[in-house]
Amino acid sequence: MADNELPPLDDEKGQWDTEAVSRRKVLGALFWGVAGLGGVATLGTAGRFLVGNALEPKAQRWVELGTAADFPTGKVQRHVYSITVADAWRDSERRGVLYAYTDDNEEFVVLDGTCTHLGCSVQWQEDADHFACPCHAGFFTREGEVVSGPPPRPLQRVDAKVENGIVKVLV
Repeated sequence: MADNELPPLDDEKGQWDTEAVSRRKVLGALFWGVAGLGGVATLGTAGRFLVGNALEPKAQRWVELGTAADFPTGKVQRHVYSITVADAWRDSERRGVLYAYTDDNEEFVVLDGTCTHLGCSVQWQEDADHFACPCHAGFFTREGEVVSGPPPRPLQRVDAKVENGIVKVLV
C-alpha cells in the first residue's frame, strides 16, 4: 500500500511501517512460485515424453561378416548387414553396406559404403581399383581416401576384429 492509502493511526500506536511487506504480497509471491514450479515440472515431463530416449547414445554392436578364411587376400568384398535397433519409440531395421579386405588374413580393413558427400552408396570397381560414387562422380582409393569429386572426407573406417576365426565389425 502506498503511504496515502494507509488509514491514520493514533499517536500512541506510533507510525505505519511503510517498508514492511504485506501478507498479500507474500501470498502472491508464494502462489506464483508454486505455479512456476508446477509449470516447469509439467513442461519437463512433457519434454521427456516427446524426446523419449533419442538423446541417449546409441549402443553399437558387433556384427559378423564371416570367417577369416572366406576372405581372399587382397580382394575387396562387399557385405550387406541388417540389425534391429530401438529408437525413441519403436524398433526398426538398420541396413548398411560394408567393404572389407585383408592383405594378411589377420588384420582387416572395413569401410562403410556410404559416400561422405550426400550419402549415396559407393561401388567397388575392381578393374579400376577404386570406389566410385554413382551420384556425383566421387572416387575413393582402396583405403577410402578421396581421389576426386565432391566428397569432403574419406570413407568412414569401421572397427574390425577377428575372434575365434570370425571377422566382426562394430556398427
